[in-house]
Amino acid sequence: MAVITIDGVRLTVEEGANVLDCALDNGIYIPHLCHHKDLNPLGSCRMCIVEVEGQSGVNPSCTLKAKDGMVIRTKSAELTRLRMLALELLLTGHPEDCSTCPKYGNCELQMLIQYIGPKPGRLKMRTKGFQPQEGNPLILHDMNRCVLCGRCVRACNELRGVRVLRYNKRDMETYVGTLHDRLLIDSDCRFCGACAEVCPTGTIRDKLIATGAEREDTIVPCRAACPAHTDVPRYIRFVRQGNFEAAAAVIREKAPFPNTLGLICTHVCELKCKRGEVNEAMSIRNIKRTAAELDTGKYWRGKGKQLPDTGKKVCVVGGGPAVSAQAGSRRHREGSPTHRRRHDGLRHPLLPSAPGSRGRRGPGHRGPGRGL
Repeated sequence: MAVITIDGVRLTVEEGANVLDCALDNGIYIPHLCHHKDLNPLGSCRMCIVEVEGQSGVNPSCTLKAKDGMVIRTKSAELTRLRMLALELLLTGHPEDCSTCPKYGNCELQMLIQYIGPKPGRLKMRTKGFQPQEGNPLILHDMNRCVLCGRCVRACNELRGVRVLRYNKRDMETYVGTLHDRLLIDSDCRFCGACAEVCPTGTIRDKLIATGAEREDTIVPCRAACPAHTDVPRYIRFVRQGNFEAAAAVIREKAPFPNTLGLICTHVCELKCKRGEVNEAMSIRNIKRTAAELDTGKYWRGKGKQLPDTGKKVCVVGGGPAVSAQAGSRRHREGSPTHRRRHDGLRHPLLPSAPGSRGRRGPGHRGPGRGL
């Protein structure tokens, strides 16, 4: 551990930790633009510069490692002057029509302008002249708004490992693009959306989020469309890793019969799947069914929470999966002794052989007997 002092505040941090993260984690704000907590530090924006006692010049705090006894200043006349100059240089190639940008009011560059307060008009403005790239599904590129923070490139290369985005140069302008400036859909892009998520300006945007719908629902539309709001991306990720027990446990957090649902679910989540904009939607229902069929119950069997009996009796009439799920929910929440467990399901004893229930196969069109 190391004890450092930032603006007179003593902090005990990990030796070699990132000074910027140490400050932010302890409520000390240092302006920054290219830094992101999930990406390797770059130090290109020069907004997070600080002064270290005993060292000449300034250092970007995102690449500065904490050492015991280090005394750091984040505010001084020289630091303010250098940050203002760095921001004014960034703004010389940035459009001035902030109010027309779809990210207006939620832009990190805009917040920096308000915090640092650069003096407009001191430097000559220039126009980059890039045409917005709207030919890709899901993602829109407008390199006229790019400040070359490098977040998208690092996210694509380091975080996702896809390595589609890179720095290109045309005439005197450096910009982010693909090899030979091909469309993302022609460059093996996975359309994971990481580049749009980390972009601090309106340069790379998610087309669906730009419609003004709820942000979380548009980022994960399959979970929003699922009537049970099951964490679809999470269990698909577990299935991809071959961890079928963990995938089934995730499904069972919201739905107690994943195998049955894998046969009769109306899979409205697939209608909202973003992959459908690129090629075709993922077969979410079949993935759910696979996880259920290969599940051993390692993570969930015998670990359900059971509340004490209340003494009340409730009759749940019906024998299908939805009614059984309701009976199971009441059994766990109210402890009603009327319900009993059988074949991984819960049925009222008055209906021990209801057609279509999980204990007895119904008409042939309802599905195969081994599943129902």
